[in-house]
Amino acid sequence: MENVTVGLAVAAGFLSFISPCVLPLVPAYIGYMGGRMTHTVSRQTAGGALASSSLLLRLHLLLHGLAFVLGFTLVFVLIGLLTTAFASIAGQYVSAFTESLGRIGGLVIIFFGLQFMGFLRRFFQWLRQKEHARLLDSAWLSVGFAAAASLLMYWGFVEQILIALPLTAALLLAMHIHEAFTQPAVFWNRLLNRIELMLYADTRGNIAPDGREGLVGSAFMGMVFSAGWTPCIGPLLGTILTVAATTGNVAQGMLMLTAYSIGLGIPFVITALLMNSARGMLRRLQRRMRQIELFSGALLIVIGLMVASGQLQSLSQTFSRGEFADFTFRVEECGVGYLEGRLELRHLGACLNGSLIPVAINQSADGNFSRGLAEQQYLFQAEAGQIIDVEIRSVADAVGDLNIVLFSPDDAELAAASISDSLIFEGKHYPLAAYALDRGGLYRIAVTPASENESARFRIKIRDAEPINAPPASPRQSLLTIANSALNSITSIAANLEPPVGLTEGSRAPDFTVRTVDGESITLSELRGKAVLLNFWGTWCGPCRREMPEFQRAYDRFSQDGFEIVAIAFNDTFEAIASFRDEFGLSFPLALDETGELNDAYGIQTRPSSFLLDADGVILARHFGLMTEAQLGEMLAKAIPE
Repeated sequence: MENVTVGLAVAAGFLSFISPCVLPLVPAYIGYMGGRMTHTVSRQTAGGALASSSLLLRLHLLLHGLAFVLGFTLVFVLIGLLTTAFASIAGQYVSAFTESLGRIGGLVIIFFGLQFMGFLRRFFQWLRQKEHARLLDSAWLSVGFAAAASLLMYWGFVEQILIALPLTAALLLAMHIHEAFTQPAVFWNRLLNRIELMLYADTRGNIAPDGREGLVGSAFMGMVFSAGWTPCIGPLLGTILTVAATTGNVAQGMLMLTAYSIGLGIPFVITALLMNSARGMLRRLQRRMRQIELFSGALLIVIGLMVASGQLQSLSQTFSRGEFADFTFRVEECGVGYLEGRLELRHLGACLNGSLIPVAINQSADGNFSRGLAEQQYLFQAEAGQIIDVEIRSVADAVGDLNIVLFSPDDAELAAASISDSLIFEGKHYPLAAYALDRGGLYRIAVTPASENESARFRIKIRDAEPINAPPASPRQSLLTIANSALNSITSIAANLEPPVGLTEGSRAPDFTVRTVDGESITLSELRGKAVLLNFWGTWCGPCRREMPEFQRAYDRFSQDGFEIVAIAFNDTFEAIASFRDEFGLSFPLALDETGELNDAYGIQTRPSSFLLDADGVILARHFGLMTEAQLGEMLAKAIPE
C-alpha cells in the first residue's frame, strides 16, 4: 500500500497513544475500567470470593480490555472507510451516526455509573416495597415511561423523526403486547426481574464473583468512545486514508486501518492488566469501599454527560488541531522514521521537539525561527558519491541572516556557508551547490540565525545535482542536444496556445458559477489572476473536518499574495455549512453544489477532493482524499513559489 506495511501501521497506532488527541479517551477509559473493577471487587468481598486466582482475575481484565479495543476498532475502521473510500455514497450519514452513537452511548455510560454506585439495586428494592406497590400498578407509570422513552429516542437519533418514529411505534406495540397499560404491576415486576438478571448473577444483587459478565458492555463502550474521537492525522494514517480513497482498495484499506487501531489499542489493554495490581489495595480498603464505589460511579456519570452532550467529542477535536496536531505528526513521523532507519536513537529528542525534520532528497521542508527555536536541522539519507544542491528561499516577509552547516553521518562538519536576507528573500539561493558526498548514510544540515532573537521563515530543499565538470559531449550527444532544443522550442510554442478544457493537469478547469453560504455568486473565470484551490467537501465528511483548519491557515498566510480558496459542498444545506464555518472560524468562500452538476462536471467520486489552479485557471495539481499539511505545502509551492 505504497510503502505502508502492516507492521508500520501497528507501530504508528501504538505511537499515537501518546498524542494529545487521545488524551480525552484515557481518563474516560480508566474511569470505566476502574469503576467496573471497583464494583467487581466490592461484590467479591461481599460474596466471600476472595480466594479467586490472581491469574484468572487478570485474564478477566484482559478480556474486558480486548472487548473495548474490539468495539473501538470496529467503529474506527468503518468510519475511516466510509469517510474516504465511500464518502460519495454513505459519507453524509457518518456524522449523524457518530453523533447518535455518542448520545445513546452517553446515556448507557450514565446507566453504568448508577449501577456501579449501587443506586439501581437500591432503587429496585425501594420499588418492591409493599408501600410502593401502587406505583408499579399505575397505568400512568407506563404512559410516563413511554413518553419519556420516545423523547429520548428522538433526541438520541439527532432529531431524525424518520428513525425515532418507527422505534417509538415499536416500543408502544411491545408495551401493549406485554400488557403494560392493562396490567402494569405484572409488566413492571417482570421487567425489573429481567434487568436484574442481566446486570447481576442473581436477584440478590451479587455480581458474578469472577467478573465474566459485561463483555458486550465493554465492547459497546469502545464503540462509543471511538465514535466520539477525532484522530490526529499523522503522515502514515494520512497515507492510509488517502490511498484507500484514491485506489478503491477497500480490503487493503480495512487491513491497514485495523492494524493501526490494534496498535492504538495495545496500551489500553496494557492499562487494563496494570489495574490488576490495584485489586489488593481495594480489598485492604474494605472499610472505604462504599465511598470508592460512589466516587467511581460519579466519575462515570460525569463522563457519560460529557459524551452525551458532545463535550468529550469537542475536546477531542480541539486536541486534533493546531499545535497538538503538529506534535502528533512529529510523534508518528519520528517514531516511524526510527523504525524505518531514517532516524537514529540520538536524533529522536530533537525530532520530537520540532528542531529536526527528516526529509528525502528532492523534498521541500519549512523552517521557522519565530517559534523560539535557535536551530533548525534536517536529516536526509544519501548514497556514496551522490552530488547534492542545498536550495533555500523565503516563504514570508521576514529578515535575518542564516548560517548553514552540513554534517557527515558521524557528525563531523563537512561544509559551511552563510546567506544574507538580501539574497534569501529575493529568490532561490544555493549556499551549498554541487557538493559530492563521499559515503552513504544519514547526513544532517543545521540552519541557525546569524544573531540572536532573529525571526525567519524559509523553505529548504536538498536536490540531486549534476557534476560540475561534465565530460565534453560526443557528436551524437550534440545532435541529441540540437534535437532536444528543437523539441523544447516546439513545446514552448505549444505551451503558449490556449490549453484545452479538462480535468487533467495542464488543462484549463471547467468554468462554473456557484452560490456561496453568504448568498453571493462566484464564477471561476472571474478569479483569473489568482491561484485558486478548489475543494470539494461536505460537513458530514470526517477527513474534511480535519483538513479545513489547515486550509484556513494557508488562506490567512497567502490570501494577500493572490491566493483564493473555494470550498464546494455537496449533499448538504446552507444552514449546516454556516454552522460548520462558525465552528471552525473559516473566512474563505464556502459554496453549495445544489444540483450535483458541478460534482459531475469535475468527476468527484470521493470527498475531500482538491484541484489547484494557477492564475490562468490551468490545473497544476490534483489531490483526492485527506490532505496533510505537508501535502498542502507541496501543492501551494507550485502555485505560490515565493
